[in-house]
Amino acid sequence: MKKSYKNPFYEYGEKLSSVKELMIFSAKKHGEKTVFKYKLRNKIISKTYNELLRDVKEKAQFLVSLDLPKQHIAIIGKTSYDWIVSYLSVLYAGMVAVPIDILLSTEEYLELLERADVDIVFCDKKYLSDIEKSDSKGLKKIICINDSQVLENESTLSKKYDISLDDAVDKNKIDAEALALIVFTSGTTGKSKGVMLSQKNIIVDVMSAKRILGLDERDTSLSILPLYHTYEMTCDILLMMYYGASVCLNDSLKYMSQNLKLFKPSVLYAVPMVVESIHRTIMESAKKKNKEKILKKMLKLSTALQKVGINLSRKIFKSVLDEFGGELKLIVSGGAYLDQSYIDFFDAIGVNIVQGYGITECSPLLSANPDRFKKKYSIGCVVSCCQVKINEDERYEKVNGHLVGEILAKGDNVMLGYYKDTENTNKAFEGEWFKTGDIGWMDEDNYLYITGRVKNLIILSNGKNVSPEEIEGKLSLLPVIKEVQVVSKKENNTEQIQAIIFPDELFIKENNIVDVQKYIEDQVNDVNRSLPVYMQVGSVKLRDTEFPKTSTKKIKRL
Repeated sequence: MKKSYKNPFYEYGEKLSSVKELMIFSAKKHGEKTVFKYKLRNKIISKTYNELLRDVKEKAQFLVSLDLPKQHIAIIGKTSYDWIVSYLSVLYAGMVAVPIDILLSTEEYLELLERADVDIVFCDKKYLSDIEKSDSKGLKKIICINDSQVLENESTLSKKYDISLDDAVDKNKIDAEALALIVFTSGTTGKSKGVMLSQKNIIVDVMSAKRILGLDERDTSLSILPLYHTYEMTCDILLMMYYGASVCLNDSLKYMSQNLKLFKPSVLYAVPMVVESIHRTIMESAKKKNKEKILKKMLKLSTALQKVGINLSRKIFKSVLDEFGGELKLIVSGGAYLDQSYIDFFDAIGVNIVQGYGITECSPLLSANPDRFKKKYSIGCVVSCCQVKINEDERYEKVNGHLVGEILAKGDNVMLGYYKDTENTNKAFEGEWFKTGDIGWMDEDNYLYITGRVKNLIILSNGKNVSPEEIEGKLSLLPVIKEVQVVSKKENNTEQIQAIIFPDELFIKENNIVDVQKYIEDQVNDVNRSLPVYMQVGSVKLRDTEFPKTSTKKIKRL
């Protein structure tokens, strides 16, 4: 079948029914191939698919041997191979994994352990003391994620607990539609909710994601996002396992540049902040070498050549790409909207950016711009395991003749509900359709476009609706602005749009800007000329610190 905007997908891969089945399938097909690489005491350690399955089965059998009442297992710790094994072992045993955000305060994560009815905690050593002191009634056992921290000279749990792998854990059938994950949202507003996902939710999303990206077992990714987020686990760890590819574990964001050179990944699953950081590094490097003008000319040349079917980008920008390992060909960006200018920039230097859209409640992927049939400004076509419709609302301005409204979704990747929260579960659905809370529209080829969030919408006294994200997107392109948030402000009985801005101090210093307030106001006024009158920024307020952020680096709404 001919591929086009109407049919942009790759063929289906192996049909699987659970994450446990994925682990068995991957080991059988790719047994001695490397699945994970990571640094440990200045050495690079490699783990094969067979070794991963062995380690997962061992820990799963340990869990089964404990005969837990709730079978809710929390995992809290930094990115590591042992974290991944702990997580996968819970699913392999048919239990419920509760990944915990390590950026939470002690009080916050202890509350989540209580709310999720956790029996056992796998944790890094630093958390042991606080968890042991907690008065959780349901907690039965606390175990260090890294076996060596608990077992000293003994290398495996099987030695410690006299466990045999030849038993019921292998034969145990998984109910793929039962609760398997409780993931607490790290939303930009309000109290976190415990999203309930099944193994089926996750695996259908993995299989659907494979149809969007043209990767194979030769590819390697660098895992830079927190493992406790569904985006990283579904779209990087599990998806790369489905391909039979390899994942290299990044020990810290501050070492990302070093690890890109070391591991030479072909794929990076990132959030916009990371993409923007790489872009900034490239531009600043060119400026320091007095090659900024040359770089911009080469970008224009590369783009012009691509328009006539000649792609020399990776040759033209070989020295630039070598700074990031030399093999990087694809960046999947998700978690927030990435401005089109960054996508165009990376296309010009030979790195394809696929922008995805998802939400934890949908496991998380809902749509992505297919790597061969991208549409500018779109968040792509809906994944094959899901249906999407627009709850059209005439209050919103039409876009290109299309009505705009809240994006609704239904399908096998949509959550079971919120844990012990019937009220919010009922509010989240309209019949069988999940309300994403995002405002958008869909074109004639069923490609999605997002304009903002329902809960962030500014409703002016004249009845006009303003999505602050639209204005923030335009303002954030100004070099003098590092971070921005747009709000509604009433002053002297007059309502206006206000931009709260954290300036880029380096830009201000390099350009010898004295009156920062006036300079930024002038820049904002230039942007205003491209906006409808009702969307124009009426006042600018500067702040001297960064905005508070979630663990995925989204700015929390004020």
